Amino acid sequence: MTPQQENVDKIGSVLVVGSGIGGMQAALDLANSGFMVHMVSDEPSIGGTMSRLDKTFPTGDCAMCMISPRMVESSRHPNIHLHTLAKVLSIDGQEGNFVAKINQQPRYVDADRCTGCGACEPACPSKVFDSFNQGLNKRKAIYALFPQAVPNTRAIDPQHCLYLTKNVCRKCEKACEANAINFTDTGKEIELNIGSIILTPGLATYQPEIRGEFGFGKHKNVVTALQFERLLSASGPCGGEVARPSDGAHPKRLAWIQCVGSRNAHNANPWCSSVCCMYAAKQSIIAKEHDPEVRSTVFYMELRAFGKDFDKYIEKAKNDAEVVYKRAMVSEVIEDPETQNLFIHSVGEDGKLVNEEFDMVILSIGFEPREDAKEFAEIFGVSADEYGFAKTSKLHPVETSRKGVYVAGTYQGPKDIPETVIQGSGAAAEAMALLGAKRGSQVVEVKLPDERDTIGEEPRIGVVVCHCGTNIAGTVDVEKVAAEAAGQPGVAHSETIIYACAPDGQQKIRDLITEKKLNRIVVASCTPRTHGPLFMDTIREVGLNKFLFELADIREQCSWCHMNDKENATSKAIEIVNMNVAKTRNLVPVTTASVGVEHTALVIGGGIAGMNASLSLAAQGYGVHLIERQESLGGLLHKVYTTIDGDDVQTYLADTIQKVENNPSITVHLEKTVHKIDGFVGNFETLLEDGEKISHGALLIASGGVEYQPTEYGYPDSKRVITQRELESDLYHQGPQDGATYVMIQCVGSREDPDNYCSRICCQDALKNAIAIKEKSPTARVIILYRDMRAYGLKEDYYKKARDIGVLFFLYTPDLKPQTEQVGDKVRVRFLSTVLGKDMVVDADYLVLSTGFRPQPDGDDFAKKFKLTCNIDGFLLEAHVKLRPVDFPSEGFFLAGLAHAPKNLEETISQSLAASARVGALLSNDKLSVSGVISKHNRDICMSCLACVKKCPFGAPFIDEDGRVSHNEVKCTGCGICAGVCPAKAYQVNYFRDDQILAMVDSVTDH
Repeated sequence: MTPQQENVDKIGSVLVVGSGIGGMQAALDLANSGFMVHMVSDEPSIGGTMSRLDKTFPTGDCAMCMISPRMVESSRHPNIHLHTLAKVLSIDGQEGNFVAKINQQPRYVDADRCTGCGACEPACPSKVFDSFNQGLNKRKAIYALFPQAVPNTRAIDPQHCLYLTKNVCRKCEKACEANAINFTDTGKEIELNIGSIILTPGLATYQPEIRGEFGFGKHKNVVTALQFERLLSASGPCGGEVARPSDGAHPKRLAWIQCVGSRNAHNANPWCSSVCCMYAAKQSIIAKEHDPEVRSTVFYMELRAFGKDFDKYIEKAKNDAEVVYKRAMVSEVIEDPETQNLFIHSVGEDGKLVNEEFDMVILSIGFEPREDAKEFAEIFGVSADEYGFAKTSKLHPVETSRKGVYVAGTYQGPKDIPETVIQGSGAAAEAMALLGAKRGSQVVEVKLPDERDTIGEEPRIGVVVCHCGTNIAGTVDVEKVAAEAAGQPGVAHSETIIYACAPDGQQKIRDLITEKKLNRIVVASCTPRTHGPLFMDTIREVGLNKFLFELADIREQCSWCHMNDKENATSKAIEIVNMNVAKTRNLVPVTTASVGVEHTALVIGGGIAGMNASLSLAAQGYGVHLIERQESLGGLLHKVYTTIDGDDVQTYLADTIQKVENNPSITVHLEKTVHKIDGFVGNFETLLEDGEKISHGALLIASGGVEYQPTEYGYPDSKRVITQRELESDLYHQGPQDGATYVMIQCVGSREDPDNYCSRICCQDALKNAIAIKEKSPTARVIILYRDMRAYGLKEDYYKKARDIGVLFFLYTPDLKPQTEQVGDKVRVRFLSTVLGKDMVVDADYLVLSTGFRPQPDGDDFAKKFKLTCNIDGFLLEAHVKLRPVDFPSEGFFLAGLAHAPKNLEETISQSLAASARVGALLSNDKLSVSGVISKHNRDICMSCLACVKKCPFGAPFIDEDGRVSHNEVKCTGCGICAGVCPAKAYQVNYFRDDQILAMVDSVTDH
């Protein structure tokens, strides 16, 4: 940074270009951290590609149910301004102080007047192919992008409106009682002053008409994966009931063809799109859930299930949904003109031609940059790579070539939802660090209406039963549930809603409270863990205490677990709703307190994740204590010398360590470990093993992992058998041996029980080292024996490069692993060539084992110390795999790096930045509200038997100065242990009092 730049008057607002899940994540992190955000979308609604999905892998969660709360929160947040139907025209200035010119297209509907009732749509005579539903049906010229659109305001398509094109019609104007139609609307140009820019414009999908052999556009029953996603969706053209486009029949035999538009430089894109293997597995599982008679086949080249628990999800597809996976190249798809069934001609692993018949074929199309990618890069003054993706470094993955402009999501390269969310937060962290001094300078303070005094009122309960698309309504008779609830004592109103969590559903609830004078609300929908806070905020906005709400979970507890028993699922749902109504009759307002925040973070782990997070937090303006149990910083990165792109890792590591050690805001504690942690979010106190105490407001765990030390293939007995990491060191210090033969075996110690997961880095390490050998010593021979080369994303380029320069690749399967023996100073490797159909023997000078990562050996004890959980493989479990990938369920706890799951250096850096953004958003608060769900202690009836003191894991009950038990409500988490063990019933948990729970029990047992 030049001295002139240091003197620039920075601006505390950020422009986020793109409104998909990555853009919303960045916007919310920034807004919650005290920055004003302007979010630009070229569509009439925010939501991006994720809003078009039915469900997500590997949890099977409804995509709309997950993204709707984010959309609603983004639209409601006082520090986020939405600019829909808008495009950035130009950017001037420099980091810290940019000027953006934005063109906003006319909507022709007054957003302030429009109620979202939709009365205009039936009146409109003009029909247009619906791009949101991928052209499978038609919409009107006046439309909402999708039923849960945010903002929930109609827009008129000027290219198809009869009045705007031919000066006739205006029927929508007559149908609109709100007088919201405005045909004189004009576009406007907006000028914004912002300090930083985050680019999350999203993606385009490959157009499969180019691959004529697959018949897309010619055979009606050949659809893209995104079209099939809309067919599966309850908000799609078939209402969630999958129907063949040709005749509306239910397809029984489904085939997915992988890599359509990917991994092919001739008539497609050369890169791997990273998500297609997993969404094909997801769709095949969901198709089986829709119809148990469905039989699915996936034709694939390589199975790239590289994410956390992804291999297990593939096994679920194979074992539970009976999906057949065939490693084959599909040559063509032929239609039977009579039945319109489809025949797939393919070449199997044995080289023979196979011909199979299916009812539908789904093309797994890949991602590509948007059509305007070149123009987009020029507008923002950033460099793009040869394909049109934003150019970044593996060591600085969210930084573009222009200072102050950051990137996230698929514009940086193909990736899935968690990686996009992580990069959204990571880009936000960079903007927070840049503009930290201007935090709070442009934000708006929200004032909620005063709470209604409902004490003494008779219960007037409103019951809203959510369809959740077909997630609930496909199994549970929601109309019957609502009708039964209407007859319960205290219920003043009961009805069903398609998506209660969507903006229109939220508004409906607010309207019902006002119109029906309701003083309590029960929503029957999905899990309270993700949606409870949303509904609580909704009722608070119209003056109800947020604890006068109850959520009845009839998705996880009914429709999902009783999918094949609709009658009993409905009966159970009725009982669950009635139980919650009974509890709600006894609900009372609960008050919440607030506590101050210690503006310091504790980071555990001095590897690259911990160091990057610490530097980011320090740049944001917070103090950091960095704990490392080893005698030096750096972790596993000391053994990595270059990235696959050729970046000098050791120079980068040394520079990072120096920055950490010289940063006055970072206190480094080497050879230290944590003894215990006490306190609560915003106010923790951690005791180190040496007795030192550290006060901090948040905890970031980046405790890392360890390399797997193999016992297979003669390691470590033979010095001719080495690991990829040892090979990398040899190549860096000595170079390859001319004329030598290197045989690499992939997936050593990975992807099979008891460690059935992919370590992500092994294939990349093999490609990196193989290319280094061949470039430095062309006479050397390199052979890679692999199960699936997982060169996902843009790393496919290196897979191709390795093949082009002479690296040989041979497939092996888990049941036919390579066999090795020491023969003199060589290692003889015997393996089956599936192409040649016979055994091959190679005498290797070096046998190189591609080994992955393991969690820390003391990981279980470490997790227990912080009351955290691990997955079956021993890696720490995040709050939500898609939407909260760096948060723990425990408030104030965050994670990054290998402690979370195996990942490469670029991904580790992104996640460390993401975690620092989440920590920074928390620490930016002067005060935090304490949960109202806490135990209330009645000292008058307490016997001070100490049962609560002994059992409480959080130290909330304590022996006071008078020798009797008192209760620290700030430490209390509301777990209820004290209430359970107290013989005098001196503890009652707010929102879960005995009378409320007993009312639920009585409701289900009285009849």
